[in-house]
Amino acid sequence: MSGKYTIRPATIADLPQIAKVARTTWDNTYNYTIAPENRREFLERAYTPENLTPSINAQDHWFYVADLDQTIVGFSHFLRRYHPSQNRAELVRLYVLPEHQNQRIGSLMLANGFDALARARIEHCSVSVQSSNHRARKFYERHGFIFRRTHGQFFGTQIITLIEYTRPITKADLQDSPVE
Repeated sequence: MSGKYTIRPATIADLPQIAKVARTTWDNTYNYTIAPENRREFLERAYTPENLTPSINAQDHWFYVADLDQTIVGFSHFLRRYHPSQNRAELVRLYVLPEHQNQRIGSLMLANGFDALARARIEHCSVSVQSSNHRARKFYERHGFIFRRTHGQFFGTQIITLIEYTRPITKADLQDSPVE
């Protein structure tokens, strides 16, 4: 908890608000780089409550929300990737409503996720960011993520360029009072 914001595990009841945060942040972040029809198709596929439900309370998924007076203002989702013996995870989602950005919410969600990964003995976390998203790239670099590679990905009717970062997860990521 930090001031008025609470970082806590996401619940099924949060999913409609999570979907709303996703729509708002995606339109704000990708308005000039991803075609409207590609954003719309992706959001309808990836961010419906029905499609998000399997991620809630799933093994090797760590899904958090930032709660302000029972209103979700951001969310993050980490999951174990690859073969379980590799001890690697990926941050697949981290979004904060534009009017709540620059208030350390993203940093708090990262810290909670890193703590959970450290407790699960995950050794590395990766994240992919659209190359033109300079604010997100600086954010991740400030939090210890290091450039790994650049790659293209089909996204609907276009190809986008992604920067993949990786970060070691260490004992230093453990917190005194983690969010479960």
